[in-house]
Amino acid sequence: MILLLETSTHNCSVALGTVDGILILTKAQSSDQYLHAEQLHVLIDEAVREAGMVPASLNAIAVGRGPGSFTGLRIGVSAAKGMCMGLGIPLLAPCPLKALRQQGQLQHAEFAGQPHRIIPAIDARRMEVFTLDAEDQPTAATVDHQFRSDLGPGPALLVGDGAEKCRAALEGHPADWTLMQAPPRAQDLLPEAAEMLALGLTANVADFEPFYLKDFMPGRPKDPLGLRANTA
Repeated sequence: MILLLETSTHNCSVALGTVDGILILTKAQSSDQYLHAEQLHVLIDEAVREAGMVPASLNAIAVGRGPGSFTGLRIGVSAAKGMCMGLGIPLLAPCPLKALRQQGQLQHAEFAGQPHRIIPAIDARRMEVFTLDAEDQPTAATVDHQFRSDLGPGPALLVGDGAEKCRAALEGHPADWTLMQAPPRAQDLLPEAAEMLALGLTANVADFEPFYLKDFMPGRPKDPLGLRANTA
């Protein structure tokens, strides 16, 4: 059995699947306040108990490696590494962008035979999204009339928590876009995770770090007591 964790966005989700890619169950919570630290281990415990399992029966743990939220990725990866070390099982690191493509195929059957026209979009702030480029490599891209111009005319699906903010910017784009606002989900990591396990493509538990793609940009520190209010 594979335990799957996806924490790269506001959505915190957990799933269990067999090593040959059959989904057993899934759990999820979503919060704008990034409560993953409080939610993740509760969801893991609920999923394992509902499946009638114990952690020692897991074959591997998969965690969405990023890109995405710095906070969310750190929490998910830390939990996965800790469990892998404690249980002595492999760590798998599938891509949440590919999970979004999988979700798009499941929700929009008309694109099932055209995965190259399903474009993932994880919100990267302002008018940028984390996405896959024409070579299927993760990248941070500005969404404007030049965005994925290689697609040319025809239907295309933009799927992710950054999809809707791109609506106005994509007006007049050569492609005919359908927008699907949705976060990456743990269950959609399963196809890539099962393939990784079968091929022995495991991550080094000790050295593995989230794939942030962009440098961390800290926000302005909070000042709940108003101590900076009168400073120049």
